[in-house]
Amino acid sequence: MKRRAFRLASTLGLFCTVAELYAPSVRAEDASAAETAAARSLAVEGLKLAQANNCTEAVPKLERAERLYHSTVVASRLGECYVSVGRLVEGTEVLRKVLREPQSGQPTPALSKALERAQRTLDGATPRIAGLTIKVAAVQDMRILLDGNVVPSALLESEVPIDPGEHSIEVSAPGFLKSTLRLSVSEGERKSATLTLARDPNAPAAAPTAAQPAPSSAAGATAGSAAAPSRDTPASSARAAARAPNRTAAYVSLGFGAAGVAAGSVLGYLTMQRHKELQGNCPEDMCSPSRQGELDSAKRLGNMSTVAFGVGGAGLVLGTVLYFTAGPSNVDHAGVTPKPRFAGLSAARVAVGPTHIELGADF
Repeated sequence: MKRRAFRLASTLGLFCTVAELYAPSVRAEDASAAETAAARSLAVEGLKLAQANNCTEAVPKLERAERLYHSTVVASRLGECYVSVGRLVEGTEVLRKVLREPQSGQPTPALSKALERAQRTLDGATPRIAGLTIKVAAVQDMRILLDGNVVPSALLESEVPIDPGEHSIEVSAPGFLKSTLRLSVSEGERKSATLTLARDPNAPAAAPTAAQPAPSSAAGATAGSAAAPSRDTPASSARAAARAPNRTAAYVSLGFGAAGVAAGSVLGYLTMQRHKELQGNCPEDMCSPSRQGELDSAKRLGNMSTVAFGVGGAGLVLGTVLYFTAGPSNVDHAGVTPKPRFAGLSAARVAVGPTHIELGADF
């Protein structure tokens, strides 16, 4: 009979405490009536379970009550239950937050008792928290997980508070094999865990970055091929060399043509100077015997200028044709005829005589 009376008094006291905590005058926030009623109901159930030392079932109800409507008493009992089930880090943080909350006016007996319990629980749980330092050589885009939760890179090689018990660490990064480690820490223990990332031999090669210039000419392509790992056989290397055109004759012809044009320009300039000097003394190319030699010399310079211009022009034309019709540098002994390279031409010829210039081509 006395035991039943004690339980009834305890239940009534608990209900009155929760009703007092969720009274409208206690909180400044404006919660809906439905949320307040739901929070009160969950808080009563959670506190009853916590008083019966059944924190495993009390924690979910107290968490839901706190999410709906905050109460210092409910939050403090939630922190105590966290500590009771081994979640020391989370429980002590909740208790610290409760103790830091400003209290308006004179605290009620229920609130004062809750704060005293929170302080005692915090003082007893703090020394039991373990510490873990994770060490790993940092690589790009590295990801560290501690019990499935991401560890910020700023905490690398810094002591992280953890609960006593079994823990798992996982480190991963693109291009590396995943590294995992399981370890156990006891209450108040300080431990260090070192992990190593090894290159993944099956990882795809990294794509070239946009900053690397692509080869834009035959020389650039040849240089790029030389820098790449050698995978070609001798036969394929020989075929690649055979495909490179031989333009030596084209360059020689273009140089010869340029020299001819330059010589013709010089001779033409000298011819004009001679004609200008003789213009007043030899009207209509009729000179006195003393000037006849100078007139003949001027005519010879003019003829030589014309021939030089013709030879130079022919050289430039021929060099241009040879440049675009140049065949492979190595002869193909299999009898394959090179394809025409320019306007259907496969060969070009030039002939220069004293009085004529002849150009020919095969199609």
